[in-house]
Amino acid sequence: MDLHTRERAHLSGWTSHLMRALGIRGNHHSTALQIPFALIYLPLTAWLLLTVPVVVPVLGWGGVLLVVLVSAAAWATQDRPTPPWAPAALCAADLIGLGAAVVALDAKGVMLTTLALLPCLWLAQAYLWRGAAWAVVGTFVLSGTASWMDSRTQGFTDWPSPLVLPLLTAAMVSACAIITEHWEVQRHRLRQEQTRLDESLTERTTTTVLLQAMLASLDSAVVAFGTDGEILLSNTPENDLYALTWAGDVGEGERLVFEEDGVTPLPFDLFPSELARRGEVVSEHLMWFGRPSEGQRAVLATSRPMLDAEQHSHGVMVVYHDVTAVVSAMRVKDEFVATVSHELRTPLTSIMGYLELIRGDHEDQTSLLPDETLSYLGVVDRNAEHLLALVSDLLTTAQTTAGTVQISRTQVDLERLVARSVESTTPRFAAAGVGLEHTAQASPAVHVDARRISQVLDNLLSNALKYTPRGGTVTVSTLVEARACAIVVSDSGIGMSRTDLDHVFEKFHRAQSATSRQIPGIGLGLAITKSIVDAHGGTITMTSTLGKGTTVTVWLPRAEAADERTHGAAAAAEHLA
Repeated sequence: MDLHTRERAHLSGWTSHLMRALGIRGNHHSTALQIPFALIYLPLTAWLLLTVPVVVPVLGWGGVLLVVLVSAAAWATQDRPTPPWAPAALCAADLIGLGAAVVALDAKGVMLTTLALLPCLWLAQAYLWRGAAWAVVGTFVLSGTASWMDSRTQGFTDWPSPLVLPLLTAAMVSACAIITEHWEVQRHRLRQEQTRLDESLTERTTTTVLLQAMLASLDSAVVAFGTDGEILLSNTPENDLYALTWAGDVGEGERLVFEEDGVTPLPFDLFPSELARRGEVVSEHLMWFGRPSEGQRAVLATSRPMLDAEQHSHGVMVVYHDVTAVVSAMRVKDEFVATVSHELRTPLTSIMGYLELIRGDHEDQTSLLPDETLSYLGVVDRNAEHLLALVSDLLTTAQTTAGTVQISRTQVDLERLVARSVESTTPRFAAAGVGLEHTAQASPAVHVDARRISQVLDNLLSNALKYTPRGGTVTVSTLVEARACAIVVSDSGIGMSRTDLDHVFEKFHRAQSATSRQIPGIGLGLAITKSIVDAHGGTITMTSTLGKGTTVTVWLPRAEAADERTHGAAAAAEHLA
């Protein structure tokens, strides 16, 4: 690679001032190399030609003229592109002019030969090892000519002297070629790195434009936070939702953000954005933005960390979905279900009451009915009971959704409660050919609503019976720990997949293993069961393996633990009062 095509590093202030003083402009290397040589060669050679005896004056002044001409040409053409051979031609002209002066000055010209090192170094820098070879040959010719001229007057007495300049030149141009080559390799690597950075920048710009276009097209609000908690980006819906949280009469640091009920203010440190900034994961957090009387919006927030391929965090992204229409539709649906269920329950209760009266009259022989009619009434009674159970489930579901489930707690012997439920369902298990085992264990009292916990047990046993084929077994047991007791119902039934297990407590969800076998049900039992357990401050978990069975565990607080919470809450209320 020739010199004139190379990029130059940042120049120092001294170099810049010197180049301006010498009239060197731009990035013209030939001028920068030629002018210093000319400033040394021309005055020194002219002084020697004028003060010492000259063998061939014309030759000496011709060398001076040649250097002047090439120096002027280099200076005049520095604003134009120069061909690749320009450095070689310039150095050759300098060596010829230097050689002419040496011949003209005879023995006195030997002192000028050391100036040959300058163009030799330029050759090595411009053409590397090829230029270094030319430089050694040139200095050898120049040194040999000077020694020959000197021997004419003094005789050839010092034979190694012609080799000093070529050897010195060889050493210096070799070092120059090595340094220049290393510099070229480094510059090549820098260019590759620059190309890679340019490509990365282009790719990043494209990605940014694409991301901005995607964010602009989303209906959901999106905001991204960096690792320092600062906002990296957000879209228009996010800004619109954020504007809803402000009002003229809201104090500094306060927001019109409410909890799921739409009334209770949500503390600032529980905002999804603040939780995400602290590294906590937010999953489907429902809240309300704006005043309840001024177009309040229901928002579902979810956060996810931004991780690279090495799982290094680069911040967190929070997505807000406006679910006002969905929540309103669900509310209308729940109100409709509650109303219809209530309207159905009244006539059903009446039907079942009259059926009971008819059976009572028949048993008292007040009104004897044929056996066939009694059989029909039995069918009506069973289906009415089934329909009443479905209606009751729908009503309970509506109550749990509205948060109006009534819990009347008393001290209850859990083991006795479980035994009664097992005893009442034993005939159904026997008729279905499914074994029912109860592992009795003494347990302390629990502070629960006996009717509601019986409903939980009935739902769990009914599900176990429904999903366990003939010949299977269902086991009921209790566990006791320091602050809680558990009811465990295990079966050897059809089980369910991991996917179904993740949604098992959702309303109206049916497992694929149940629907494929056409097992009847509407998917409310476990949702109701969970709501009752939650209302008691307990927990319910389920484990299942497809084709092997299911285990459900219900944890309920012991009476003393519940009392401690009650007393603690009362004390806190008294302290605040």
